[in-house]
Amino acid sequence: MQRRRERRYEVWESVVLTVLGPAESRYSAGTVIDISPSGYRILSTIELATGAEVLITLNSVAIVGRVRHCRPAELNSFTAGVEITQVISGSSSRRSAA
Repeated sequence: MQRRRERRYEVWESVVLTVLGPAESRYSAGTVIDISPSGYRILSTIELATGAEVLITLNSVAIVGRVRHCRPAELNSFTAGVEITQVISGSSSRRSAA
């Protein structure tokens, strides 16, 4: 039985992942596996801490989110569920209800 509130759509898009930190940011390549109106799942070679703020960049779109969970995956990688907090497209932005 599906427990998700919203339908997810498979995308498999390569992105630049930035973990935003108080002292410094970390950068990594990543892949968005699927996306819904309120979140996305990302595959990364770095483990993401629950609650961490992350930014993914794809072409002219940037999505800011908060990590809800991160689990080990195959081949020294991790999958993380991220709740979207802001979408920035070119010069416009949209903040979702958090």
